[in-house]
Amino acid sequence: MDIITQGLLGSTAAQAGYSDKIGRKSAVYGFIIGLLPDFDIIAGLLGPWASMKFHRGPTHSFFLLTIMAVPIGILCKKLARSDLDQKHWIGMAFLSLITHPIIDWFTAYGTSLLWPFSNRRMAADALSIIDPVYSFPLLVATLAGIFMFTTPLRLKKLAVAALAITTIYAGYGYYNSQKMIALGNEMFRAKGFEPVETRANPTFMNISVFRVVARDASNRFMVTYLKTASKNPLTPIVLHESDKDEYAVKAMQHEHAQLFKWFAMGMLQVKSVVNENGQRRVMLNDMRYGLLTDPEKPLFAAEVEFDSAGNVTRVQRRHRRGSADMKSEFSKTMAHVFSGEFQTVDAAWPVDKP
Repeated sequence: MDIITQGLLGSTAAQAGYSDKIGRKSAVYGFIIGLLPDFDIIAGLLGPWASMKFHRGPTHSFFLLTIMAVPIGILCKKLARSDLDQKHWIGMAFLSLITHPIIDWFTAYGTSLLWPFSNRRMAADALSIIDPVYSFPLLVATLAGIFMFTTPLRLKKLAVAALAITTIYAGYGYYNSQKMIALGNEMFRAKGFEPVETRANPTFMNISVFRVVARDASNRFMVTYLKTASKNPLTPIVLHESDKDEYAVKAMQHEHAQLFKWFAMGMLQVKSVVNENGQRRVMLNDMRYGLLTDPEKPLFAAEVEFDSAGNVTRVQRRHRRGSADMKSEFSKTMAHVFSGEFQTVDAAWPVDKP
């Protein structure tokens, strides 16, 4: 989830548990503590591959955060010069910390919740990384707590209500995701495509329009966009093939290619291409993400370059965020979310190949 919402969630969770005991400081300290797991972004100083490996990794582990709640709670008690028993500060720190990876889990990015026992990335595909509908109740509760608009007991009740509302909203997002998976699988099977794994990821700022991606046993992918209020796809159903030639095989042996596959949670298309200069490249496309305005092209990728002797010379990450017209993407997404005209295409169209 975005960093501001993580702080708001930490503040609201802290108030729900301890505003009647700690008061206004639970809102302030809870906000700050809720941000702490994302300090793993400093791994980016070591390069893009380190950032990919460690972001949402150990600092988002249930095990590690439970341990870290003790020293963080004790430190906050000292900084606040509080006479309250330190168990309350430790409890507050635990709530603010542990809710951070939980809400990250509800997005599609992937979070290593079980580290160090497992490095598996987990994602519920229920919420967009940025969703103002989810964030707003948390904002209300946080501001009320910081400025003490009412009594500590009422602030506690307000925080509990905000958590209940956002939890129901996230649950509804998960329900929609599962519904889109079922509908997508039905459409894909009608094309003769048998999915072994299907993901339905909510698009920007909503839980109504989803990018639905399925992978079959041959590592082919089918992609379309679906809306919860429509039984027809919003974009054509596109088949993406994966290559298995010697360059594709050699590319996937590189440690960075394996890291990117882990990051993509297995939803990785491998394409062997030759550029205009005759140079051999292998593109690794993370099929989980894309743009509604250009659905055939993935948003995140990596590129493996070869020399004339067929040796890997470089592996680098690629992304289309800089070149994407996010204003158009937002406008088109919101048009689907709020308009009764779904701009759908016929589900019986033949499969398009990019």
